[in-house]
Amino acid sequence: MRRAVPTGGAGLGGSRWGLLLLVAACSGDQPVYEPVSVELPPANSTLSEKQFSGVLSPVRELADGRVLLSDVLERALFVVDFESGDVRTVGSVGDGPGEYLSPGSLYALDGDSTMFTDPATHLALLLVGDDIVETLVSAAPLVERFGAEPPWGADRTGRLLGVEGFAFPPDVVPMSRTLADSVRILLTTGSVLDEEPGGFDTIAELGGQGLFGVNEVERSALGMPGRTTNLTSPLASEGQAWLFGDGWIALAHPDPYRVDWRTPEGQWIRGAPLPFTEVQVTREAQCTIVGELPSGECRPELWPWPEFLPPFTMDRTWSSPGGTALHPAPNGMVLIARAYLAEHSERRYDVVDRQGVLRGVIRLPPDRTIVGFGRSSLYVMQKDDLDLLTLSRHSWPNQLTGSATDPS
Repeated sequence: MRRAVPTGGAGLGGSRWGLLLLVAACSGDQPVYEPVSVELPPANSTLSEKQFSGVLSPVRELADGRVLLSDVLERALFVVDFESGDVRTVGSVGDGPGEYLSPGSLYALDGDSTMFTDPATHLALLLVGDDIVETLVSAAPLVERFGAEPPWGADRTGRLLGVEGFAFPPDVVPMSRTLADSVRILLTTGSVLDEEPGGFDTIAELGGQGLFGVNEVERSALGMPGRTTNLTSPLASEGQAWLFGDGWIALAHPDPYRVDWRTPEGQWIRGAPLPFTEVQVTREAQCTIVGELPSGECRPELWPWPEFLPPFTMDRTWSSPGGTALHPAPNGMVLIARAYLAEHSERRYDVVDRQGVLRGVIRLPPDRTIVGFGRSSLYVMQKDDLDLLTLSRHSWPNQLTGSATDPS
């Protein structure tokens, strides 16, 4: 991966990181570090009465243990009761009061309140428990500012975290995040619960996909006449972030791989580089990702590729808000879904605490993904051969208890 350009503050990284990696790269064979594997306990409850099709993460656990989940393919918001097995829809599709055209993401607010976005209209609904009580008028201009990117989390007070792309030198007009050299991380100054939406503060500037995986290629190589075009690598990486309910913000950097934290008071905790074993991106892996052209041949060279698999990439299924690889977890920790190739026999989630320390690794079979958390639990979706999804609940591993902050 190419080096990030230092910008100071919480930017792309300082020269000390580049020097550290340069020394490591020149030191010959490097020892392989294997972090502690954390076993996720077997499911204590599985919803066998209903399978889903396209669940958006994160799911939202309510105070009574029921769960709200949004299914983009079934165009429905569901409430799930693990105890009774009951599953029912909340609200309905439409453009009237309390209705939505396209189910979006769920964001926990204070108590049992939840914000539910509608990407088709840029509107958001407020739920209390499993009841839709009003449209959040102030949310519309905030969500719309982020364009097609759903917010990267919300805190209990209703502030949102967003992202927009820009190029160097900084452009006054936001550009596509998939082409941007860099991304701005934006924190709203107001709340979606306020009458007026308020503005935004830029809290960080991170390396974007334009820095870590965009190339300009001749359209003729793609069978198109004239001009050149930008193509984003299927394995492009970028800096990513997540806002927790208690106001803490995790910022994950791909190069070098590390996590910084911003406290609710605006202070920064800088994480040290995390253990990272390089995995070569082979031509076979490239062909598996891009598939074959109509001619039947595989030409992965039409796309830009990193030499090594980055620590994390965008979630290109867009099942998580804005495609982020970051997921909140109990006890104030953040889960980072590591980059995944088809030949891998497992999925890996790095567990990082609020000092930026890797506490362990949760490993799951390739047909399972983590889609949310509760006060002491994780929710997992398992995909079957027909791509149908089954939801289960697991206790948070005992090895990972002991954080001083509760993000719920």
